[in-house]
Amino acid sequence: MSGASPVSIKSRPVAAFDFDGTLLAGDTLLILHRLVRSPWGQLLDGLQLLAPLLLWKSGQRSTDWFKQLFLRLILNQRMCERSAKQNEVLYGSTLTNALWDRLRPEALARLEWHRQQGHRLIIISASPRLLVQPIAEHLCVELIATETNKPSHLEPIRLISTNCKGQEKVDRLQDYLQQPLENLELHAYGDSRGDRELLRCATHPHWRSFKSTPCPYPKDLAFGRLLIVSAIVLLAFAAVSLFRLDPSALNHLRSGLMQLPFWLPGIISLLFFSYVCRYWRFRLLVKAEGIRRAGWREAWIWFQGFALTATPGKVGELTRIHQLHKHLGYPREPLLHAFLAERCCDVAAVCVWLAVLVPQQLRQRFAHSDQSIIVWASLGLLVFLALGALAYRKRWTKHLPKGRLAKACLPASCVSLCLWGSEAMILWILVQALSPSAIITPWQAISIYLLSGTAGMASPTPGGLGVNEGATALLLHQCGVDSMSALSIAFFRRLCTVWLISGLAVLFILIGSEKSMSLN
Repeated sequence: MSGASPVSIKSRPVAAFDFDGTLLAGDTLLILHRLVRSPWGQLLDGLQLLAPLLLWKSGQRSTDWFKQLFLRLILNQRMCERSAKQNEVLYGSTLTNALWDRLRPEALARLEWHRQQGHRLIIISASPRLLVQPIAEHLCVELIATETNKPSHLEPIRLISTNCKGQEKVDRLQDYLQQPLENLELHAYGDSRGDRELLRCATHPHWRSFKSTPCPYPKDLAFGRLLIVSAIVLLAFAAVSLFRLDPSALNHLRSGLMQLPFWLPGIISLLFFSYVCRYWRFRLLVKAEGIRRAGWREAWIWFQGFALTATPGKVGELTRIHQLHKHLGYPREPLLHAFLAERCCDVAAVCVWLAVLVPQQLRQRFAHSDQSIIVWASLGLLVFLALGALAYRKRWTKHLPKGRLAKACLPASCVSLCLWGSEAMILWILVQALSPSAIITPWQAISIYLLSGTAGMASPTPGGLGVNEGATALLLHQCGVDSMSALSIAFFRRLCTVWLISGLAVLFILIGSEKSMSLN
């Protein structure tokens, strides 16, 4: 057990398991946080820790610094509000039960295999010993962990040792075993960069794997950095394009910005609803492909794919497939099928909206013209599209969703109708905010949003930059919005949708790189 003095055993193989993210599906400190705080309280605490979190994830501060800050600002305050008996129950049973319920079955099966082989079992964790010790005793394994004081009502928990992560894991394990690791047959299991040094010292490394075959720590994990750099370049490209506007347009944008705060809650709510719908649609489609697991970590990684949503050719969305495969082990082919099905649902939703709205607006625009011209023009367009589809039938039919995925496309297309309509309402709100004298209906806003978006997607510029804004401004002007207001509305609509989401996705990558939402 962890309390016993270490014994030097040269011939006996050792199996060392990381705890958070490896044996445990989650993070011990975050699980404890959820036990002592309501969801609303967790959100407030997260906002309080946002600046320190960015300093930590950007490498400006150490994990030790952030973990101690987390303990001091969040947990210590909550512990002091509880009685000594309540804290004893929390540490002794409530937390232990919560952790036990989240142990990975495949990890426990592998641990038992090592036990049957007569191997020495050790958990080596960056979590405080106080929190992990009961689980180690339950599993009858030894424990190496970050050391803390024994907390009381007057003296909250604090670190008294270096955080057990990275090279510290190697040093602590060597000290504990009283011999160099190269003299051992070492099986090491880990899932984050904090386990890199230990995995590289192991005879049998297992990076995010519990199979019998070794899986070494990857040599190149630069994809996340490349993703961040690419996204920042796109955002910089948008910013440079903004400053190339003439001074009068910039002044109009500044004055428009002063009118937006009152409308921001509605804009943000619509945007939030839209992306909840996107994730719901994604879940419908991947579930049809047999990927049934869901959770906060999946949603977190899924959203990171929007960092490159402005790239041509949907490169950003393909990175989402790579990230979900890399971090969660999702198979690539079903994800690719779901991705293509999403595009089919988008096309179906846009076509339905335009088929309903555009003819109505054409009739209003040409109310005094011969209506038969509109009918024949619409029929001619449909025949042209049908003939084009037949000409290329063999090329695209093999990529259409089939089986359960095809059935899931019907509800997913309905969700697409909702999300495209809700995002178009952001444009309508901006017209009310920046050009209240203009009369534009929600249906006109949806048509303008979809037509300008189609023009932007057809352009070669990242995110349709310039083309989308120009098409939006032109269509708004035709609906009675003055030119300068139309330009401001087009810019702010893009800022509140694609560029805001790209920026938030970059922030999610910075916060969640290597090991999403983990303190260890």
